[in-house]
Amino acid sequence: MTYLFAVVLVVSALSLFRTGRLTSDKMEMQNAADALAYSVSTVEARDLNFAAYTNRAMVANEVAIGQAIGMASWAYHWKSIGDFLLEYNKYLTGPTLGISNTVLTPLAAGFQTTGGFFITLMRGYAKAMTAVNHNVNKGYGIAQQIYHLASIVNTLGLLDESIKANAPDGAHMSGYGVLMLLAHLSTYGGLPVPVTEKFTRSYNPAAPATSISQLDNSDPDDADAADSDTYGYGRLSSLIYNSGDPFTKGHHNPPYHEDEDLTGRGWIINFFSMMRDAGLLPAPERVSFGVGPLSGYGEFGVYDNSDLTDSAGQSLGDGWLGFAIGASADFGVIGASLDFYLQLRIRMLREGGSEIRATIPIAGTDKDKAAGDLFSWSSADSTNFDLGFRGGGGFDAWIKIPFVGKIDLISADVDLTVANERMFLGVSFGGSGSGCSEPEDPDEEPECGDVDEDADIVIYDGSFPTSAPLGAAFTWTGKTTGTKKNALTAAPQHMATQVDLPLPFDTPTGPIPNDAYGHAAQRLLGWYYPPSLPASGVYWQPSLPTMATQNVGSSYGGLPRYLDTTGAEPLYKTGGPFFIAALTLDQDDFDDEHYDTAPGNRPVDRFQLDESFAWDSLSAVAKSEVYFDRPLDITYFARGDGYVEHGSAFNPYWQAHLIETSHADRVIALLLQHGELAQGISFGPDLDGLVTWMSATLGF
Repeated sequence: MTYLFAVVLVVSALSLFRTGRLTSDKMEMQNAADALAYSVSTVEARDLNFAAYTNRAMVANEVAIGQAIGMASWAYHWKSIGDFLLEYNKYLTGPTLGISNTVLTPLAAGFQTTGGFFITLMRGYAKAMTAVNHNVNKGYGIAQQIYHLASIVNTLGLLDESIKANAPDGAHMSGYGVLMLLAHLSTYGGLPVPVTEKFTRSYNPAAPATSISQLDNSDPDDADAADSDTYGYGRLSSLIYNSGDPFTKGHHNPPYHEDEDLTGRGWIINFFSMMRDAGLLPAPERVSFGVGPLSGYGEFGVYDNSDLTDSAGQSLGDGWLGFAIGASADFGVIGASLDFYLQLRIRMLREGGSEIRATIPIAGTDKDKAAGDLFSWSSADSTNFDLGFRGGGGFDAWIKIPFVGKIDLISADVDLTVANERMFLGVSFGGSGSGCSEPEDPDEEPECGDVDEDADIVIYDGSFPTSAPLGAAFTWTGKTTGTKKNALTAAPQHMATQVDLPLPFDTPTGPIPNDAYGHAAQRLLGWYYPPSLPASGVYWQPSLPTMATQNVGSSYGGLPRYLDTTGAEPLYKTGGPFFIAALTLDQDDFDDEHYDTAPGNRPVDRFQLDESFAWDSLSAVAKSEVYFDRPLDITYFARGDGYVEHGSAFNPYWQAHLIETSHADRVIALLLQHGELAQGISFGPDLDGLVTWMSATLGF
């Protein structure tokens, strides 16, 4: 009995020992898979944070270039004031009998002399800032690529290191793990593998130019737009521009932001508003009078027309000096009224801003195409005397008919508004009132209502110069030679604004809107003043040989290479930011490990344990994720505006954590690692069952 039970006890002890070792090894395998997955995601989170810091540094350096180009433009603008004073003196010398020479000539010399000094100083500063920051950004772009590739190499190195440090001897990546590793590296690391989506993307400025519509993915039929290098640089340039300070952007230039503290590099002098605020001119106050059936009114002062808009929808603003008068006669049955108003505004405007723009070729193989190395910085400044005029009036004659109401016999109104580089002239005629119609059927009630038969006639509504330039300057950066000229000299037509210019200002139009360069592009004469050297409008300056020195940074070669995230979760959350680590331990290695200290003493015969693993292997699966999370509950890290920030390679709050494997992950892992049939899958050489199940369950 002792011998009999001894055999049972020994076998039970061996089985218990084997089960314990199996459980222990399974735990070690799972811990190793967890450690591997978490380590890989941690390395990649650091990679994204490094990219975010360097991308932000690139943005800051680009903005610094824009500031420097703006300073150079300011210097050229200062000198141009003297140039325009001499230009006006050409036309004033005769009418003033030479008096203008004694005033304007020395004044112009002062601006030109000091302007020349400022140009020398600021041009050197802009040239140095452009060269240094541009090359530093190129270095950042190279560093990103090196760090990104090093992260991939580090990931491969972690595989062997983590398995050796945490897993049982003999454990290794399973075939499923290798497959998931390749899927992850191709979607996160950007390996040249034909997958549908990638989580990270390196944008190359030297990539072949593509359609201009891909700059902002504006073509809904272009499926490749969002995946193009051109779109990536459209996104980067927008981010750089929106990150600029008020001096660089000029977004807060008056007169369209008069009530804001930030004024960019512009200013406004509204003469009549200043005189009203100083008590020298009154605010309008109506005075009424009347004698019998006759009545009238009159008012005079400085009007605030901020609640009025021109025909293009822009506010007319403040500072209109004028008067309004009116008279009417009411004889009970018949009457008439007459109104008239006249307003004038005089002010000086200083506007300007720097912009990073894509220089779109107008000819050649790259016509109407864009690329990263076709971007350049440019800056425009303009000071203008601005004139506004409003005038109009109306006449109305009416009659009152008993039981019918008041009916306008005739009415006429005239409106003339010349402001904001536009002119509107319109006339309206007609009659209106209220009355009732006679029904055809005597039993029906008459239909009563308002009558309005005004006919509006627009004589002119379009662009019209309302300001005269006192100074205008333009500076830019970029190469002037090579197959991809990165300077606006290659295509001056693309500097034109999109306006319907009347003669003699019908120059070719281009993609620069009216509000470009802090609204400097809207000033027609300041922008299009024909070359009369040394004075000329902004539009002509890049193409004039005498203005060649205004290219202050010929070393600038466009936007740098950079890395960004796409926001995609490729391969149904098994690639990109997700990583699946799958380890396996062969049964032979498991058995050998138990007797590695006593080789040859493995149980045999009746003591041998014959149970086997599924597909002769033990496995473990773990899944991790790189995710973005900027804390909102910690003041030091939280955004000041309280908004939730979304992840990209411009925000350095990337972290790593383990996540639960999905049902699909487990089913596929069991199938590929153990041949276990689940979900009705029939496993075969062609994996038809797997493909059928994945199509039905995951939508592959």
